[in-house]
Amino acid sequence: MTPDLLSRSWKLLRQHPFLLWLGLGMSLSSLFGTGWRLWLGQLITLDFAQLTDIQTVESLLFSSEIASAIAPMQQLFLRGLLLAFGQFVLVWLIALMVEAGIITAVATTEPNQPINLWRSLRQGQAWLGRFLAIDLLVFFPWFLIALLMLAAVLILALVLASFATSEPSAGTVFATTGLGLMCIIGLAVLLMPVGLASFWFRLLTFREAVLQGVAGQTAVRQTWQRIRQNFGDLFVLIVMLWGGQTLLLGALNLITSPLLTWLTPLTNSDTIALQATSWLALLLTTFAVWLVRGSVTAFVAIAWTLAHKNLVDSG
Repeated sequence: MTPDLLSRSWKLLRQHPFLLWLGLGMSLSSLFGTGWRLWLGQLITLDFAQLTDIQTVESLLFSSEIASAIAPMQQLFLRGLLLAFGQFVLVWLIALMVEAGIITAVATTEPNQPINLWRSLRQGQAWLGRFLAIDLLVFFPWFLIALLMLAAVLILALVLASFATSEPSAGTVFATTGLGLMCIIGLAVLLMPVGLASFWFRLLTFREAVLQGVAGQTAVRQTWQRIRQNFGDLFVLIVMLWGGQTLLLGALNLITSPLLTWLTPLTNSDTIALQATSWLALLLTTFAVWLVRGSVTAFVAIAWTLAHKNLVDSG
């Protein structure tokens, strides 16, 4: 890692503003955050009055009297689930493509070769298949833990559903639910460090693949060797780049999340003027957050690429 890494990254971002657009592509998830707030706002406005007469845990879980009350919640939940899956796939593919574009653009601009947005996107599209393969290799342990979490949730749901054919006591229901939640929480605690390690490893593997022009499996193997040889430098990079990005974006969320949360219910106001003003403020805040996140993401992606290029050149 060179002392002028941050200044070189900032210089590249200023010289080639199209890199900001690629950073915005990597930050699309911030736009969907507002959509999920609106979805949650719809859920909160549902009529829960029909649930006020429920007296016992058994009636809450199994009574047919509340079927009509929970039907709107089920429909909204299913729509949200389908939307979340589609959003995840879309954001994942776009983020992979534009990150490949940033890496190839930085590698190309260093020797002052001509590069632009569309060429970067075409090069990113060419690397998309290889990046997908790397993600499958690197995130496989994370995927297994997530799969176990899903299995635990499904088993818990099936066990609770099976109680519907009997007359379980509240103690049995709570004990089963508590055991299921303990399994899920334990897997979630394990998922966090594995997910972070996989995330950092994939950042380096992507750059290893592009800068060295190697296949996914070869990039994974070479990245592991490079980490072992340069662990100290990479640890400093993680603290400086990932830690700095996390602090900046965390501070941004601390400022904007309460504002967005406050504005969301106002978009359903009965007053037309207040509703229109709330929508305008919500959209402006959302796009401002997207712009800041995209700028930070682009800067950090450039810095990771320059740092990895230094490791490749020195090793």
